[in-house]
Amino acid sequence: MNEEPKKSIDEEAGLPEDCDDEKDLGLKNGRPRVLARIETVPDIKKDTSGITTQYIATGIVNLGAFAAGACIAWSSSALLLLHHAKSEAVFTHATNTTTINDTHSRLVLSDSEASWTASLLCLGAACGAIPTGLISQYFGRKKTLLYLALPLVVSWLLVASSPNVYGLYVGRFVGGLAVGAFSVGIPPYVEDIAEPELLPTLANFYHVHLACGVLFGYVVGMISNTTWLSFLCATVPIAFFIAFIFLPESPAYLMSQGKYNEAKAALRYFRGIDNNIDSEIKELKEHMRNYAKLKVTFKELLSTKAMVKALVVSFGLTIFQQMSGIYPVLFYAQYIFKTFAISQNLPGAAIILGFCLVSSTYFSTMLLKTVRRRVLLMISFTAMALSLGTFAVYYHLQVSSVFEKGTWIPLFTLCIFVSVYAVGVGPIPWLMLREIFPKPATRRATAITAGFHWFLAFAVTKMFQHLVKKVGPGWALWYFASICVIGLIFVYFFVPETKGRSLEEIQNEFDGIHKKRKHRHVIEVESVSDA
Repeated sequence: MNEEPKKSIDEEAGLPEDCDDEKDLGLKNGRPRVLARIETVPDIKKDTSGITTQYIATGIVNLGAFAAGACIAWSSSALLLLHHAKSEAVFTHATNTTTINDTHSRLVLSDSEASWTASLLCLGAACGAIPTGLISQYFGRKKTLLYLALPLVVSWLLVASSPNVYGLYVGRFVGGLAVGAFSVGIPPYVEDIAEPELLPTLANFYHVHLACGVLFGYVVGMISNTTWLSFLCATVPIAFFIAFIFLPESPAYLMSQGKYNEAKAALRYFRGIDNNIDSEIKELKEHMRNYAKLKVTFKELLSTKAMVKALVVSFGLTIFQQMSGIYPVLFYAQYIFKTFAISQNLPGAAIILGFCLVSSTYFSTMLLKTVRRRVLLMISFTAMALSLGTFAVYYHLQVSSVFEKGTWIPLFTLCIFVSVYAVGVGPIPWLMLREIFPKPATRRATAITAGFHWFLAFAVTKMFQHLVKKVGPGWALWYFASICVIGLIFVYFFVPETKGRSLEEIQNEFDGIHKKRKHRHVIEVESVSDA
């Protein structure tokens, strides 16, 4: 029986067998190939080392995260403008009866409609996060991210011009699809273009840009017109599209499609002319050849004890991260300040809150390099619980007329809350995904964790209104503080330390394997001198 000749490894991977020679760059099947897209890419300041190029490219792609932050912050000011004048905002126990109206608004929202408008962004993000990895695998990382600007612009146009609340719902949900897709699609692109020693720093750009987008949304929220507020936020995805279109596709994706020459040109763009990319190209080729063997399905994530425990840790951190109340604080910042009758101007107080979030997120990069993960998580959960508890005590004393209205305490405690969140509880669950899962499983685990993250954000944001109506603002704060305490206990008993440890050591701990330390036995032999 005749057997078909086996294909070579290079043919199975879609790579030419003689593609190791760098002089073949620009040739395909013996004919010149013009890389039109690569040739249009600007040479960033003649960067010969590639470091500046990687920083600038990472900043450009994370304009998507900036746009997502603006979507989150929009509701803080816009919902006050769209809310019914006779309503006491989201809270039934409000202590300040000052009302704010947008005289140009065509919509007037009830309490329930306002909460749906805020939370539907997160529901859309949950739907957009899970399939993004598969979509980018088939259509390309760059193309997928680039076209996400379209639904964002459409969502802002719907929000700005919708004549009824249902158009507002659709606009927020469509915008959420892009927000969730950005959270899953941006990190792999950065991972593909970054050198290993720069990756920890560049990976944190997502959180910094997201925080900057929140601050931007609070700043433009000073405009008391929801139409103009939406149009200003729409400029961010437009700027992202214009800037990102000039960057190359991910070298790893190009290699996976058999486009060796384009992959090499793209990698050389990100590495500069001073670096030899031959070894990295060979690593990419080897990874593509073994991709089918190393590929992990969603079912295989539950196949081993170590994988299941890693998912428990990942999901547990996500639960306590979201149930701590961070998104209700960001979505309803001005509502909360209005309820507690702070002495500061409402938009100005939101801007201060956003600035604390940005500065803490920026400095968290340095802390993550020096402080252990478990220590940062426990300090963060403890400080969040204390700040929320202090806020709750202040509210009860204010209701009892011990404190006068118009103090700085609510703003101060919330600034502490978002600052310590940004240092530990915010970035570390995402960072640990790369440390507790094998590399082939990381992107699958990231996709389902991101979907779970955004679904929880939707549930907590929607529940916040009903919780405050049932128990009042003070007891709602106590609820979130207690969640932080339980999160602290979870970290202490279930979360392993990952800093400075290999994946094998972490997986062995999940499997219950404790390697014994090697003991060196020294036998001293006394020499006897000859008589």
